[in-house]
Amino acid sequence: MDVVKQLKHANSTGKLIFGQKQTNAACVNGQAKLVFFAANCPEEFINALAATHSGVVMYRLNLVNRELGAACGKPFSVSAVALSDVGRSELLSLKSNI
Repeated sequence: MDVVKQLKHANSTGKLIFGQKQTNAACVNGQAKLVFFAANCPEEFINALAATHSGVVMYRLNLVNRELGAACGKPFSVSAVALSDVGRSELLSLKSNI
């Protein structure tokens, strides 16, 4: 599966939440179904989120934050993205790699 292509599809047909604070809030509120991390996202943040929200699928990409932002169609860097609605993408078939 081309994760970047599916992420772009989810961005146009579903709902993405951008940033570490917003991603954490989405996990706390139970909105996040899947969380993506940039390759250079801080390990402390990833470990803390994985420890407190083990029911959420978490996936680390081989894209740095600048590339992840561009893949999501944003003109800024993004280190964490939560999916609250995957739309017509096939991203929920991903297994956690954290």
